[in-house]
Amino acid sequence: MFQNVSIELSDSLMSEIAVVDPNGAIVYCNRKWNDAACIGGLIPKEQGWNYIAECEIAIKRGSTEAIKVLDGLRQVLAGRLPFFVGTYACPIEGRYLWFQVQITPVEYNGKVHAVLEHVDVSDLQRDSLTGLPNRAMFDAQFDLALSSARDSGGRTGVVVVDMNGLKLINDRHGHHAGDEALIALAHEVTKAAGSNSMAARIGGDEFGVVLSTHYDVLSAGRMRARFKSGITCSVSIAGKPLSVSASVGMALYPDDGKTASDLLTAADKAMYARKRGQSVA
Repeated sequence: MFQNVSIELSDSLMSEIAVVDPNGAIVYCNRKWNDAACIGGLIPKEQGWNYIAECEIAIKRGSTEAIKVLDGLRQVLAGRLPFFVGTYACPIEGRYLWFQVQITPVEYNGKVHAVLEHVDVSDLQRDSLTGLPNRAMFDAQFDLALSSARDSGGRTGVVVVDMNGLKLINDRHGHHAGDEALIALAHEVTKAAGSNSMAARIGGDEFGVVLSTHYDVLSAGRMRARFKSGITCSVSIAGKPLSVSASVGMALYPDDGKTASDLLTAADKAMYARKRGQSVA
């Protein structure tokens, strides 16, 4: 298992691989695992890095996925499961990534160990039409932004974008035209959001933007001004331009709410008020 050829082979793989002993201590990891651990701030301690201990820390932070992964690991080590496969979200450098973890048993030095393989499946958390992150990634990123803002005393927020007249476009020009309109709108939302925020498709004709945790009053005001009149763009259907527009609502933490639910409600309220042509503060 741990001959040089096996080590060289595992180091050439794109997945993150580690072997843990019955107590959860990592006795081997490949280069990809070590690099990811360093980027994520999980640099092995002098006394060694323990996978079970890290799962328990994640559980204390409220990670339900970590509960399932830890239980799966223990079941495999105890011989009650032949293997375990699960997924979990992990915050790395301020953004959530999705990983699939596969756990299988292996005998080493007369004891059952577990081989863990982590595969980045973040691309599966994307909307197939627009290529933007989907609702699951949006929710996770929003929770991360709020948690970071609370811990640092910073600010963040959310923007809700609702396309106007998608059904009418579909009825008049066909669903292909509706798809092209959504793709064009997704591009405009991403551009308006900027590089420090995350735009996502959170519903059929609805997009969301999670703001970064570095917003001060001035930058928040600029973002409000950027979205004040909504978003417009156009697409070419059968050689003719088709106008696309969307109504926008924005809510900031902690001004407009302190939970994800409250902030989304506030942003929705602002968006629908603008859709009805009302002015909001």
